[in-house]
Amino acid sequence: RDSHLKQVPGFVSFALMKGAERGDHVLYASHTLWADEESFKGWTRSEAFRAAHKGAKSSEGMYLGPPVLECFDAVQVLD
Repeated sequence: RDSHLKQVPGFVSFALMKGAERGDHVLYASHTLWADEESFKGWTRSEAFRAAHKGAKSSEGMYLGPPVLECFDAVQVLD
């Protein structure tokens, strides 16, 4: 789908990662880095968020379940 992240204040980077193929599924993980938690929360309330997710309804048999949001604070970062 289209990404609207680059126009959102506080957005740093995004990566969509594909895991190994299992017998009945492939695990995908998206990793988005934000300047701070408030920037992330602002994005979830933005028009850019609604535009990016407007067509993301679950197709029958396409997903094992709904996405799960997991948030982490950086403990160590190496660039």
